[in-house]
Amino acid sequence: MKVPRFDVSRFVPPRVDAVLRSPALGAFFVYLVGVALRVRYTIDIHPPERFVDSDMYLYVTLAQRLRNTSIPLGPWDVTHPLGYPALLSFLSSGGALLARATTVQLVVSCLVPLAVGLLGAVAFGRRTGRLALAFASLYFPFIEFGALFLSEIHFILWLALAFAAFLAARGARRQAVALGLALAGGFALSVAISMKNVGLLAAIGFFAVEGVALLLVRGPQSGGASWRARLRPWVLRVAMVAVGAAPVMITLTRVCTRANRGHFCVGGNKAAADFLLGHYGRVAGIDWAEDQGHGFFFGSPGSHLRHYDDRVRVPFVMTDSASNAAEAWRWIAAHPWEAIVLSLDHIYDTFLGVAMWPSYGHASWPYAHLFQYVFVVLLFLPTLYACVLVARRGVRAFLTSRTALVLAPVAALTVTVAIATGEVRYRIPFDIFFIAVAAALATGDLRRQP
Repeated sequence: MKVPRFDVSRFVPPRVDAVLRSPALGAFFVYLVGVALRVRYTIDIHPPERFVDSDMYLYVTLAQRLRNTSIPLGPWDVTHPLGYPALLSFLSSGGALLARATTVQLVVSCLVPLAVGLLGAVAFGRRTGRLALAFASLYFPFIEFGALFLSEIHFILWLALAFAAFLAARGARRQAVALGLALAGGFALSVAISMKNVGLLAAIGFFAVEGVALLLVRGPQSGGASWRARLRPWVLRVAMVAVGAAPVMITLTRVCTRANRGHFCVGGNKAAADFLLGHYGRVAGIDWAEDQGHGFFFGSPGSHLRHYDDRVRVPFVMTDSASNAAEAWRWIAAHPWEAIVLSLDHIYDTFLGVAMWPSYGHASWPYAHLFQYVFVVLLFLPTLYACVLVARRGVRAFLTSRTALVLAPVAALTVTVAIATGEVRYRIPFDIFFIAVAAALATGDLRRQP
């Protein structure tokens, strides 16, 4: 006996039925689940105020000092960009710093999936955007960094917004719209850089790849225009990005340089110290000399996970860029092969390391480990496959593809960690680009993009 099938659509208006069947509704439902997970995790399971140590402690205490304008900043205060401590300092007006900061962290964490979805949609299409939104909503690293007093979650948000604006500007039909998007993207980029310096190199990588692609394009796509004509819109957009970024970047540079005793620095003054830390042998960390009572010991999570035990001391301060760089180059000249291997180790630890810091030391370590496997299986390997698919059409086709452009910031990150140190935490913000490419591959949008 055949049982008749119950068709609910007969009792639902067509428009309502279309909405209920819409993939956008499913993506939004997953987003709401992600919001609920963030609220539960941040408030009940992993409150940020319980984990104020290491870098978190540096940020919180610096924010408190920034409230006291009578105490001038010194070189020891600008080892990291001041954007996040300045935000914490602003939130501390009237007291209740940690409670307000927790709320802001949670709100920003909830906005991140929307920004990642926007990036995916602009880069490859709406279907990619919906899948990217859903994936980012449930991606544990984004939830975890929203529950820590670290700059990562803010950096992720502004980085996604900046590059969504850059990509949208490329496709805008009207020049005024393109320049306006570039201007907005420049501002978003400057806020991202105020959180983490690596945002600047990501943008340089992006526009470098775009410029090369414009020079390489041939045939009907070039429209018969000369290379100067093809580059003119690119130059205008880059100029508008610079204009949009100028207010924050100029302020950031002035404050950093003044605190650094007149030695020029954009957002932080420890780049040379990171260079030495990453190329001084298999060390657990370095003790730098004190500067007016301010001493520093820093190690790399990658070195910790590799069980390097040697702790070395140097006679100069961490903020002495010239001495740190000179000592690093001296060691590299004496150990060139070891230096190359260490750089490769940093790249490996960034993409394929055990788990992100500081989660591997907290009770959340099982999730941190699990989602590193999720990254490898669902993001890293599919992205490699996507690159192979595009590269099969030739080197020129790959360099002029949307895939290469979206992954340009990842290439910049790779160069950065090879020069300095590497760990999974450095990569997490750049997972937004892996998510966009992997989602485009899964939805089929990748094959429709030039």
